[in-house]
Amino acid sequence: MLPADETNESAYSFVVFGASGRLALSKIFPALWQLYRDNLLPQGTKIFTFCRSQLELAKFRIKCVPYMGLDRERDPVKYNSFWSNVHCCCGSYDNPQDYVELRESMVRQEVKHNMTLANRIFYLATPPVVFDHVTLNISRKCLSITGWNRVIVEKPFARNELTFKPYQTQLTQIFKESQIYMIDHYLSKRVIQNFFVLRFTNWIWSETWSNKHIAAVMISVKCDKPVQSRADYFNQFGIIRDVMTNDMMQLLAMLTIEQPYSNYVEDMRDEKLKVLKQIITLDMSDLVLGQYCNNGMETDPVKVGYTQHSYIPKNSVTPTFAMAVLHIKSKRWTGVPFILRVGKALNESKTEIRVQYKPMDCDRSEGIKSLPNELVLRLSPKEELFMRMMMKKPGEEQLCLREAQLNLMTRERGSVLGNYQSLLLDIFAGNQMLFMRTDEQCEIWRIFSPVLAYIDVERPDPMPYDFGSRGPMAAYELARRNGFKFYQSDEWHATQEDREMSQVSSRALDATPAWMKA
Repeated sequence: MLPADETNESAYSFVVFGASGRLALSKIFPALWQLYRDNLLPQGTKIFTFCRSQLELAKFRIKCVPYMGLDRERDPVKYNSFWSNVHCCCGSYDNPQDYVELRESMVRQEVKHNMTLANRIFYLATPPVVFDHVTLNISRKCLSITGWNRVIVEKPFARNELTFKPYQTQLTQIFKESQIYMIDHYLSKRVIQNFFVLRFTNWIWSETWSNKHIAAVMISVKCDKPVQSRADYFNQFGIIRDVMTNDMMQLLAMLTIEQPYSNYVEDMRDEKLKVLKQIITLDMSDLVLGQYCNNGMETDPVKVGYTQHSYIPKNSVTPTFAMAVLHIKSKRWTGVPFILRVGKALNESKTEIRVQYKPMDCDRSEGIKSLPNELVLRLSPKEELFMRMMMKKPGEEQLCLREAQLNLMTRERGSVLGNYQSLLLDIFAGNQMLFMRTDEQCEIWRIFSPVLAYIDVERPDPMPYDFGSRGPMAAYELARRNGFKFYQSDEWHATQEDREMSQVSSRALDATPAWMKA
């Protein structure tokens, strides 16, 4: 968080390009309001909207109400005060004169209270087709000369390695890397920070964080809702480009980096780049694609097959589910599969990382191995960090085992800042710790571009899976072949078919070796 400006000399302009879109309505303005309500926005912050349609402030604030989380007893006065700091501008993204008017509007607010430093943040919540126009006109007409300038970039970051090169060139010719914030909505700052402390300051986890002890890792981003908003964008880009090539790879890099040389942000980002360079290019044999279909049991008209939606082409082969197995060629991680699982219309909404350890010999005479421990980093719907371990079942005369969870997160006191709000504060403060550099994204495209090119050209049919299920069975067979084990106490226990896939019926079943029962 920024320190208080005791001299009140700094003005902050936060410009939202594409302000009439869904992202601004449902994400950006609610986050800005919550920061303002809790007195966390820097003093002197003014918010500007810029979009092609004429935006009327009175109507826009009403449209935002369902997303704002308002308290009728506490918020009315402050809510009105918040909107007094919002100023609407209208213009074409390719018209330089409209950017001149935007700049003049910012200047009028910045000099109103004799503030001498003008700091500006530009949030690009715009379609990819106008990216070049917006960045070019910002650089020519809107940059501050008395303070700092920062730009927030939303996905998609191009379509592949080939199209990312001009995207990267355009961005880095206008802004320095220290000014670019490629934002990731899925990161939980608290969980990631707790994990870093756990790994780098505790001998137990630091010494076991390698292929010697870890069998497999699964990163999951599951959503129980169908494709609804941004349907045109999703059908064009697909689930891999939408989530896997940015959000999930950011999590993978955070998970596998070597300890940075210092706490300096660029040292952290250098380590992330190193591990991304060590990832072997993905092959189609390590990828399963799926598309949800009508399960024949739902009465809700929304819960139908992907191609049954009125807004989706009937012949679409766009995947709504993907599972990819990545391998890192390094001394620490060779032999450990990293399984990325993402999907829409699944059985639940959840974002988590599961690190599955190798089992140990607990009964050598009978060749019985213990059930593997798991470290679970859950980012949503509830932030959790815990270790799954086997302990003695209480109340039994014989020594029987049961699974227990060791909570590794301390409870926060007071109100907890949301992930998105926390990221916005990091941008105000200039903290790039949880943001990717453009060269990191370039490596990610190197990993995925060959399979994406194959999918775009050959248009393979994705495997169907029922709405509300766990995805195509072939995906879980791929994960099992790569050493990841599913158990009924996890999420794998509904049908006989599930039991056949699961290697054991319960994590605690047959977990007690014979010599313990004696």
